[in-house]
Amino acid sequence: MQTGGRKSAFTGIWEMTLSERQNAATLLDNTTVTPFVYCRYYFKCFFCHQQYSNINNLLEHTLTHEMPDRATILKELIPKGKRTVKVDIANLKCKICERMFTDINQIREHLISEHNISFTPSGNGVVAYNLAPKKGQFACHVCDKMFQTFILLNRHLNVHFCNAICETCGAGFITHQRLLQHKEIHSGGYPCTKCNKVYTTNSNLKYHIEKSHQGGTKMRMLRCTHCSERFTEHFRKLKHLKEVHGITFIFECEICKLVFPSRRSLTMHTNKYHSLKTQCEVCKKNFSCITTLKKHMISHTGERNFVCKICAKSYRHQKSLKQHSQIHDTTDDLICSDCGNCFPNRNDFNKHVKDWHRRCLLDYNAC
Repeated sequence: MQTGGRKSAFTGIWEMTLSERQNAATLLDNTTVTPFVYCRYYFKCFFCHQQYSNINNLLEHTLTHEMPDRATILKELIPKGKRTVKVDIANLKCKICERMFTDINQIREHLISEHNISFTPSGNGVVAYNLAPKKGQFACHVCDKMFQTFILLNRHLNVHFCNAICETCGAGFITHQRLLQHKEIHSGGYPCTKCNKVYTTNSNLKYHIEKSHQGGTKMRMLRCTHCSERFTEHFRKLKHLKEVHGITFIFECEICKLVFPSRRSLTMHTNKYHSLKTQCEVCKKNFSCITTLKKHMISHTGERNFVCKICAKSYRHQKSLKQHSQIHDTTDDLICSDCGNCFPNRNDFNKHVKDWHRRCLLDYNAC
């Protein structure tokens, strides 16, 4: 499943070279690979561009199209500028002799040795997946590891095929396009212009804007593989699978073998105990995520970026500023029932009662 190869001077780092496109066209012409397009929020037909939210429905639709000849494939389906082609190899056969295969490299060698089909020395130009469902999940055709969604399987393949390496952190990726997307996390973040949140990648920022500021109108819909229900959030789909279909998932830490009920809790565990990405360089304390680490770093830098507009007092955290702001919210009804004193805000009232009439505080809160 190589996608690398020598790049010409006029080829973008994420595009296929001519020789890779030629190899991809040869595989599409002589094998039963099923090509598809993945657009993060949905899947798209390789031939007519019809959109589907479910990959299995798309694959069924794709089989209604006939594969054109090699020259047409190269000219119309994978023209210059095309990125790698994603293909399903669940039913991988040689079209010439009908022999079955489970690996794209094996069938390439078969076509060369048995049928004298020519390939260039470059990579295959395709990224292969075995998308045959197993108990409603996706399985890696290399290591048989199971995944609930295609996006997790897609991300996992970087473990097996590292054709592009990040110079900053050493992470490996299956294509240069994925490397470019990954490099966004080293760029300093993407702030939301509508609120104060900052995200590590542009795609995460777009997801946040669609969900929080656009009412989720453009968000992908996750479909249950056992019924027609759809969900905008993955955890709701998991809850539905458990409550309606009796299907539960467990997530095991590959390092210490602890088991967790959700992928989020596994990720938080991994970041806190097995990752240097979330470790404070000053005190070596680990945190569950980058956001928590950034908040912690304020304790070392002493920054006070949250300033009260009324009295100009500054605080390290927004929560502290909100608590302070309560002292400026004046009211007329905070009267101590024990001594009759009146207080301008709840903070002063609580402090008075705690110091002088502790029993009265309990009575007041009970009202």
